[in-house]
Formats: sequence, structure tokens, C-alpha cells
Amino acid sequence: MNDLLMLEKYFPGGSLEGGIELANRLDWGLSVLMAGEEYVVSSGDQPILRTESKDALQTFIYGLGLAYAVLPEELFISLEAALEEL
Repeated sequence: MNDLLMLEKYFPGGSLEGGIELANRLDWGLSVLMAGEEYVVSSGDQPILRTESKDALQTFIYGLGLAYAVLPEELFISLEAALEEL
């Protein structure tokens, strides 16, 4: 079991879905699907994580989302705008 200590403080909606939303605002195109008994995280149509462990899935999303969630709002918005210009 994971103890995601900063989830409610930093993630939109206080949920892991908020971390996915942040990453997707920066063009990750993340999705999470079940394939049999495995969780598959994809970026666009490219799988980037396959695991049977819900803890591993949560840790991956938490780490990715937290990297963006702790950025100052102005910096995040600037980064988002810069990516849109590419």
C-alpha cells in the first residue's frame, strides 16, 4: 500500500486523475487501461508502463504528476504555452 502524502495538497481534485490531467496538459496523452490482469499506461498509442501491481501504477502516476504539481503556477502555465507553440 502506498501513502501518497502530497496527493490532496498538490493534485487537482486531490486525486491521481489530477496528476494525469497535469501531464496531459503538457502533451503526454496519458491513458490507463486494463489488459487482462495488467494495468497499461500509454502515452498516445505507445505503452510506457505495464504492471500487475496497482501500487506500482499509483506510484508511477504520483511521481509523474508530482513533478508537475509542485511547479509554481506561473512556471507551469509558461511551460504549457511553450509546448503549444511547438
